[in-house]
Amino acid sequence: MPAASSSVLYPKGTNFNMDYYLSTHMPLAYKSWSDFGLKGWSVVEFGPDSDYCVQAILEWDSEESSKKALASEAAGVVMADVKNFSDKAPTFLSGKVVGSS
Repeated sequence: MPAASSSVLYPKGTNFNMDYYLSTHMPLAYKSWSDFGLKGWSVVEFGPDSDYCVQAILEWDSEESSKKALASEAAGVVMADVKNFSDKAPTFLSGKVVGSS
């Protein structure tokens, strides 16, 4: 079980390139942040009734790991890539995992 999780949410109405996101951006994020404790990721695509169109869920070995990764120079590279698949900035939510099955 991961110790921390981050959600990256893209709002409804975003012009979003899912193929690029899955084939290029998410592997870039994993490569950039795995040394900081990123353990894995998943992507959820929401239906038209949701306030969001896409969510990435990042699993970390600790809250400290996620904070260090997001403050690193590597974060700049990952964030600079957003313009290649989205016309809107995401919302980030992070926290400690307190239960799962």
